Amino acid sequence: MIGLDVGECGVRAAQLVRLGDSYRLCHVATAGIATYESESNSGPGREQSIRQAIKSCLCQAAFQGRSVRTALSPPDIEFHSLELPNTVSEDLDQIVCMEVKRLRGQRQERIETRHWVLPNTQVPAPTAIAVTAPFEDVVQTVAVCGESGANCADVDTASTALARFGCLLGAWRFEQVWGLLDLGFRQARLTLCVEDVPVLVRTVGPGGAELTKRIAGGLGTSVKTAETHKREHGIALTARGVRQDERRPPPSELAPILLGILRSDLNDLASEIKRSYEYVLGCYPAKRAADLILVGGGAAMGNLPEYLADSLGITVRRASDFLGGGSCTLSVPGGQEGFLDRASLAVGLALED
Repeated sequence: MIGLDVGECGVRAAQLVRLGDSYRLCHVATAGIATYESESNSGPGREQSIRQAIKSCLCQAAFQGRSVRTALSPPDIEFHSLELPNTVSEDLDQIVCMEVKRLRGQRQERIETRHWVLPNTQVPAPTAIAVTAPFEDVVQTVAVCGESGANCADVDTASTALARFGCLLGAWRFEQVWGLLDLGFRQARLTLCVEDVPVLVRTVGPGGAELTKRIAGGLGTSVKTAETHKREHGIALTARGVRQDERRPPPSELAPILLGILRSDLNDLASEIKRSYEYVLGCYPAKRAADLILVGGGAAMGNLPEYLADSLGITVRRASDFLGGGSCTLSVPGGQEGFLDRASLAVGLALED
C-alpha cells in the first residue's frame, strides 16, 4: 500500500517494505499544492492542484503498484466519545449510528460512520470513539485519487494512522499513556493512546499558518519572511531548567523575539495538552503519562520539543529522534531522517492493518 497524505500545502507519499517484525521506508515523494499567498484552499483550482501533486508524487519514486490509502482530518471529520452498553450486541453499529445522529442534532447531511472500542477501565468513562465524515467528502477523495492515476483502496483517519505509526517508534507498555501531536497547517491535533488504541482525539491549538501570521504581525514582515524566520531560528530556550544543547549552534538573536511573540500560543498549547493527559489519566487511573511525539511540518520549529517538555514534565521528541532506538522497528534510508517528521502520516497510512 502507498500511504498518501494530502495536506493543505503539499502531498506526501510513502511505501514500506516489511522485514520480519520491522519495516523499512523504501519509497518517498512529496509535491507542493499551495502557497502562503493563497487565501482560498478549496474549490476546483485546489482539486486540480491536488491531482497534479498526486501524479507528481507517483512519478517521483519507483512505487510498487498504484493502490493508495489516504486520510481525512478535522475539521473535515468529527470524533465523538461514546458510552455504549457493556453487553456485546450484534446491532452495535446501528446503536453507534443512532447515538451519533443524536449528538449531531439537526444536521441532516449524509454521513459515513465508523467506530472503535476503547480499552476497559474500572471508572465511568467513554467505551468507544465514533468518527463521522460527510459522504460526499469521502466520494470526492476517492474520485480525486482515481483521476490522478491512483486506486484509492481505503480512506482512513489521520489519528488512527498516526497511532499505527507511533507503535513503530516504541514498545509502549501497558501502564503508559502516550501521544502524538500533529502540528499541521490548519490545526495542532493531539491523539492520546493506551497501548495501540487512540482514546482521545482533539484539536489543542492553531496550526502553523496562524503562528506564522503572528510572527509576521509582530515583526512587521511578510508572511513568507515570517515563515523563513520560524523555520531557521525557532524559539529561544529561556524556560527554567532547560539548557542549550552544546552540540547545537548557539541561539540566534531573533529566537528570543520569536518566543516572545509566540509565548502565549505555546503556553495555551501546553495547557491544552496537559488537560488532555489529565483527562485520560482520570479515565485510566492505573496508568501514567509517557512520551509525546511531535509530527507534521510544525515539528521542525527549533527548540519546540524542549519547550513543551519543560512545560509538561514529560519526554517530548520529534518522530525522527526515535530512529535507531532499541524498541524502534522502523528504519529509513540515510538522509531521509528529517523527512520522517513531515511524512509521519504517509508512513502510518502505508502500514498494514
